[in-house]
Amino acid sequence: MKREIIQGLKFRKQPEGFDANELSEILEAAYLKQRRPNKHTQKKTFSPSTIGYGHGTCPRYWFLAFTGGMFIDQTDALGVANMANGTQAHERIEALFDISGIRLGNEIEITMESPPVRGFADVEINWKGEEVIGEVKTTRQEAFLVRQSTMKPTANHLFQILIYMKARNRKMGFLLYENKNSQEFLILPIEMNEANEAIVDKALEWMRQVYKAYTDGDVPLRPLQKRSKICKACPFYEWCWSDDSPEGKIEIPVMEVPKL
Repeated sequence: MKREIIQGLKFRKQPEGFDANELSEILEAAYLKQRRPNKHTQKKTFSPSTIGYGHGTCPRYWFLAFTGGMFIDQTDALGVANMANGTQAHERIEALFDISGIRLGNEIEITMESPPVRGFADVEINWKGEEVIGEVKTTRQEAFLVRQSTMKPTANHLFQILIYMKARNRKMGFLLYENKNSQEFLILPIEMNEANEAIVDKALEWMRQVYKAYTDGDVPLRPLQKRSKICKACPFYEWCWSDDSPEGKIEIPVMEVPKL
């Protein structure tokens, strides 16, 4: 569902000679021009940042992504703005690790062979002689307070950092959340304990099952309804539900996301 980036103007009378509604539409259009252009896209690997949330939980999405097709960015203007804000925050926060002298690297390439995975961890630090992987996330005040009160990450963020830790054989990692309203930090240590090992192993096994279906040519059935929010936000929505879409053969459930 499209979110409005400009609020409070629709029912307000505008002065003669200047229409703020028209200006808001111009600015929204400018944001939308920054979306990725629609183009044929074929993935070779799973993206850890997409696992465990939205269309990243759908086996059919990944089958189509590995097959390759027309990728249509469904991000709305507010989403584009949030991503731009997050990029700026990452650069600012990653600079702090440089200044502190504990950064070993940033944008660390992470790969796995089975299942095929490729991603980039935000930062790796030297913590008293131990190498620790970290991810930086920005979030709104409301979500930040939830993370602060529970001291738990979102499931998709946990999947992401655990996959990085598994690939790099790290015992410790962390998620750094920044409150976009106040610039406060919340740092959540992530340990590769028995519970987290089970979470990431189960996720990787689902990914292997999905990738095997692709290599075997076994198209997954659609596990979601056409009108679902997950489907409508998927970049392969139009292709998946068109007559040109490959016919489903096997049933693979959506990825199980643990309640944290």
